[in-house]
Amino acid sequence: MILTSTVRLTAGDGHTVRAYSAGPETRHHRGGIVLLHEIFGINRYMRTMAEIFAAQGFQALVPDLFARQEADVELDYTGEDFTHAIELRDNLDLSTAGLDISAAVQWLRRSDWGNGRVGALGYCLGGGLAILAAASTDVDTAVSYYGVGVQDRLEVAEQIDVPVLFHFAENDHYCPPEARTAIAEAFAGNPEAEFYRYPGANHAFATFGRDTFDSEATDLAFERTLLHLQRWLD
Repeated sequence: MILTSTVRLTAGDGHTVRAYSAGPETRHHRGGIVLLHEIFGINRYMRTMAEIFAAQGFQALVPDLFARQEADVELDYTGEDFTHAIELRDNLDLSTAGLDISAAVQWLRRSDWGNGRVGALGYCLGGGLAILAAASTDVDTAVSYYGVGVQDRLEVAEQIDVPVLFHFAENDHYCPPEARTAIAEAFAGNPEAEFYRYPGANHAFATFGRDTFDSEATDLAFERTLLHLQRWLD
């Protein structure tokens, strides 16, 4: 059985933010995962993914990274919602988002459900933020699904000494081939960095409900993600 709830986090600057929590009914030996959302906020996809990871024995927590701009954002993928999502992304303050992510990490570390280990995992916007979290917080690992903007902040690679896993879509205009090459080169000094490319897949291939959804790539990426999380969070 999976238990879900909404919790309140307090960041280092005193700001409070809600987060969606999903975890096993009883204490488990596995760690926690800070799930970092796309530009659409804590929508049905993110809640479902939290529950999927909870079913695997992890405690998942999805902080509302847009709450400093607008509370309770939950957007669709097209039309005015998409336009608004871009606005929220463009106005996101990475430094305060980092404080909110850190608050989620510490909440999971203090939880009596898991073993005290915590990873960051994100999609799109959240995929980039997961890598930044590996540099600025004490997470034990980070997983990036087609993370946006990593190639613009390659200097963080020198600040990361934990395992990282990158899932790249072959046909991703947000992270084209030259960007993927630059990321791989920047992380070449990290012996626990993993990189996977999904032929024929587009950006957001793992998000059901979008026209870019690719079930085969999604299943393979999830299998690899679970192996990675089991290795570093169990």
